[in-house]
Amino acid sequence: MSTQQRFFVFTFLLITLNIGCQEPSVRLETNACSSPISDSFWQPANAHESGFATDAFCQVLKEYSEKNNLLHSLLIERHGKLVAEIYHNGKDSPLNIRYGFRLPFDGESVFDKDSLHDVRSVSKSVVSLLFGIAVEKKLIHEIDSSVLASFPELADLETVQHSSVTWRHLLTMSSGLDWKEWARGFLTNDEARLYWKKDLVRFVFERPMIAPAGKVFNYNGGGTSVLAEILTKETGKSLEDLAAEWLFHPIGINDYEWVKDRHGRALAFGGLRLRPRDMLKLGRLMLNGGVWEKKQIVPKNWIEDSLKSHITTNITILTGDDSPLEYGYQWWTGETRLSNRTVSWQAALGNGGQRIYIVPDLDMVVVTTAGEYGSASIGKEVGRLLDKILATAN
Repeated sequence: MSTQQRFFVFTFLLITLNIGCQEPSVRLETNACSSPISDSFWQPANAHESGFATDAFCQVLKEYSEKNNLLHSLLIERHGKLVAEIYHNGKDSPLNIRYGFRLPFDGESVFDKDSLHDVRSVSKSVVSLLFGIAVEKKLIHEIDSSVLASFPELADLETVQHSSVTWRHLLTMSSGLDWKEWARGFLTNDEARLYWKKDLVRFVFERPMIAPAGKVFNYNGGGTSVLAEILTKETGKSLEDLAAEWLFHPIGINDYEWVKDRHGRALAFGGLRLRPRDMLKLGRLMLNGGVWEKKQIVPKNWIEDSLKSHITTNITILTGDDSPLEYGYQWWTGETRLSNRTVSWQAALGNGGQRIYIVPDLDMVVVTTAGEYGSASIGKEVGRLLDKILATAN
């Protein structure tokens, strides 16, 4: 058995132990209906002045708080003010601790407003924002140009089909490349192998084409890694340094972590760790069209293009009512169908219950974090919670 095979067996056993021995254990940290505490940026507002039906809104928060739910946090802001903020302690498998392979006797994690939390694939949405800034800076000249044209060292992979894959196709996860992200097991899950591969672009593009580029949605974290690779190649800076310079520091995000792979590169597809209040800031930035304190941080046209539908996903497990999701530039688009109206929203979604929902028509951001990595049911639970919150908004 090779060293890599022994590692896979060992980590599989750790996961098995972790699943079998840890039970959900949550503790309410904040009174559900009380006003959040202000900080240097976020000012609190009560439900009534924020345009919610107060009794119904409070009842939703109480029901969420009192049940043995699996979320670590729920935050809601509207019109730029913090309306609700609830934290729970509970099980977690953060990537900064042995890439998420915690031992069962590590105990539960404690969460509050100052705690960093894995955001997993919300990282992809952040990479998209950085890519948009790079386009504005003319570092990426044309998003409809061939990806492989930027990597002449991979000329041996340039078939007609592979050369047809553009940056836009990677952004919309419609490359047509044979990529298996949601398969179970390390040896069949292509995303899991991104942790170890030295040449990420070759690893992604050496696989066959199974559909014409631009025609079929297929979730692909490898594509996000390639987006990050061109950013670091063109700037000579690390992904985390670019994020700090171009995005995080300009909007007041100073406490964060980006977990690295075995080669010292930030895991572009899922390694970012943020505070929930800072996740809210990213949502507010999107609602503001990329503007922060009167300064354009992300190009407005990139925000608009990121949040509109470019391809249908046929994925329904991430919504409360089985409505299918659409996909933009590493951002999801969906809708909540209420009895008297339909509310459209966009979202950055991460494995395990990590969410940044933005609701333009209601000028609202909803953030959740959780530790249900790999769970098939957490998407429905969070989706139903969002639906209930939206139903209370006037």
